[in-house]
Amino acid sequence: MPDTPTSRLGLYKSKPDGSEQVSYTQDIGQNLDKLDLAAGFQACTNSTRPSSPYSGKPIFETDTGYRTFFSNGTAPASGSWIEIPNGSATFNSSLRLASGRQLNIGGSTSAANIAVLDAATSDDVLSARVTGDTQSRFLLEADGGMSWGPGGSTAADVSLSRPAAGRLAVTATNAAFGIGSAYLRPILSSATTLANSAAQTAIATYTIPAGDAVAGAVYCIRAWGTLAVTGTPTMTFVCKLGGVAGAVMAAFPAVTVRSGATDGTWDAEFYLACVSTGVSGTWAPMAKYTHNWLTSATTYTPVGPITAAPVTRDTTVASDMVLCATWGTASASNTITCRGFAGQRIA
Repeated sequence: MPDTPTSRLGLYKSKPDGSEQVSYTQDIGQNLDKLDLAAGFQACTNSTRPSSPYSGKPIFETDTGYRTFFSNGTAPASGSWIEIPNGSATFNSSLRLASGRQLNIGGSTSAANIAVLDAATSDDVLSARVTGDTQSRFLLEADGGMSWGPGGSTAADVSLSRPAAGRLAVTATNAAFGIGSAYLRPILSSATTLANSAAQTAIATYTIPAGDAVAGAVYCIRAWGTLAVTGTPTMTFVCKLGGVAGAVMAAFPAVTVRSGATDGTWDAEFYLACVSTGVSGTWAPMAKYTHNWLTSATTYTPVGPITAAPVTRDTTVASDMVLCATWGTASASNTITCRGFAGQRIA
């Protein structure tokens, strides 16, 4: 009786007593074929994997990007294949690292669990997309900057970065930083002067984005500035929603400025609370200001607060929240200047 075939390749072994003649086909040819097949990784397809692999048998699949596997020798054979990551295939299993081990890209000297060494601060370390996107929804750069966008074919539209020591900056058109339901939207404002005109003019504007409001949301403009006249004209503040042509939220009485005042100052606040949302959304306003236009530069007069019943204004479209000023007399010498303002959602 022949000896038991070899355990891994099943090579034929003739009778140990020498009584069996050597058969080229069986003893040499078939054994050589088995040896040749076992050399290195066996080429196969996903559907033609070996049916009786030995433990440790390596294969690669020619129809799946050259994914590589070895068999752990368990039965059934179809469940014995363990994938080996390689440079030309797509790894199709979870990659598990033991506690304290590191995923290192680029030879970083960092001891972090995930460490990346890039050539430039603007290099992208992490990108997130969904199927069909040509632009990333989230990007993390080597300097820690993060960017977000809607995905699809639209690039990121808001970013968080470190522009200087001890500072973080949100960058975007009408950028907003939210905590809970409150949003801080820094406004890039410069001095705005109204002179030589009796037309109602916006001197501070904050845009409430379409669909941003919810019932209970509160928005505000806090503005301040200076005033100068030659005679005794009147100055009137009006607060509106929807720009200069929009709905009046608070109309202050006209104030007659003291004669020849060149040292006028003022500080105004305009608040809007969203009562209800939608096309027929409603807003509850409150506005007030303080000025020194009446008797002397050191005498400050409060005006307001002025409140009103809720005013209807569509919340599904963007609306400009504006502080308007109106001179009673047009003169190049009658000037009111908004020196700065802050516009934000505060609740």
